[in-house]
Amino acid sequence: MKYLFVLLFSFLAQNGFAQFVGLNKKEISSLHNLIAKDSSAKKFYVSIRQTANDALAQTPDPIDTVVSEGHLATDPKKIRTGKSLKDIEKIYSLAITYAIEGKKDYLQKAGDYISAWATVNQPQGNPINDTKFEDLFFAYDLVKNDLPADQQKTINVWLVKMADAEIKTGAVKTKKTSFNNWNSHRLKVIGFIAYLLNNDTYKKYVADELPAQIEKNLLPDGSGIDFHERDALHYHTYTLEPLISLATVLKRATGKDFYRYASPSGASVQKSIDFLIPFVSGEKTHPEFVNSTVAFDKKRADNKEPGYQIGAPFKRTAGVPVLILASYFEPSCMAVVRETLNTSATYPTWQAVINAARK
Repeated sequence: MKYLFVLLFSFLAQNGFAQFVGLNKKEISSLHNLIAKDSSAKKFYVSIRQTANDALAQTPDPIDTVVSEGHLATDPKKIRTGKSLKDIEKIYSLAITYAIEGKKDYLQKAGDYISAWATVNQPQGNPINDTKFEDLFFAYDLVKNDLPADQQKTINVWLVKMADAEIKTGAVKTKKTSFNNWNSHRLKVIGFIAYLLNNDTYKKYVADELPAQIEKNLLPDGSGIDFHERDALHYHTYTLEPLISLATVLKRATGKDFYRYASPSGASVQKSIDFLIPFVSGEKTHPEFVNSTVAFDKKRADNKEPGYQIGAPFKRTAGVPVLILASYFEPSCMAVVRETLNTSATYPTWQAVINAARK
């Protein structure tokens, strides 16, 4: 009994720390003001609130194993996973709406959804599958301190299993997945969980491994190993997105800037964004996947999956999400975003609103 009390107290103490993955109270207040004053922000929020309201009358649909990586879009297991993963948007919407409006119905439902996933899902240590929980991590950070102790415990145990599984599968440093885009997503998952739970072991792991990942995954000219292996900017953005998301959390939590950090070879996330910008602005073009060395890329092309056709030009708008993430560090990226989207909106996407709330 004494052990259980200590364990539970530890979980509760971990949850009481500052919110770096989601938004803290001051940032929620800023978000509330943005929604009230900016028409674009309000429009995005109205849609989020509608999703939350719909979710109140629905039930969670968790799945024991996420099946996505390495499977074609027509695979029944991947289709089933996609159906279940619609819960993540509901969870995010419930948490955002609770943060803005404070109504307990949204909190309770968000807790029900997250704890349902924590009870059913069994982490496999696959970062390409686990990365799909990013919005759930954000949502949990918003609501965790207000959830009942039993739900917190259930969810935290699940998150520990997920982080431990990721560390285990990343331990074989000779495997390509220990330094390609897989590892970028792995570090993001572990890093988010580290700061959700205030877990010093996971924090140290990320602090040690992220500089090495920047050195191995990105190149001094701004390109990266994923771009060259896949011959696709799709995979350049795919490795940068988790690196920037993690860098954002670390900047908020520690003050250290891994966006501008330069590895011994001179590689940096910032340089890799600079490499991408001409392809998003339209100054340069790139035919995707032409010289990919990965057989699965041809399988997806043969399956006629959107975004994977060999030789199709990189779509400029496909680079917008990662540039908006980067704008947290470099606001000038938003000029390229607005030009690409042909908009003058201050906040062309919801992520831009979140970035503004965090300033």
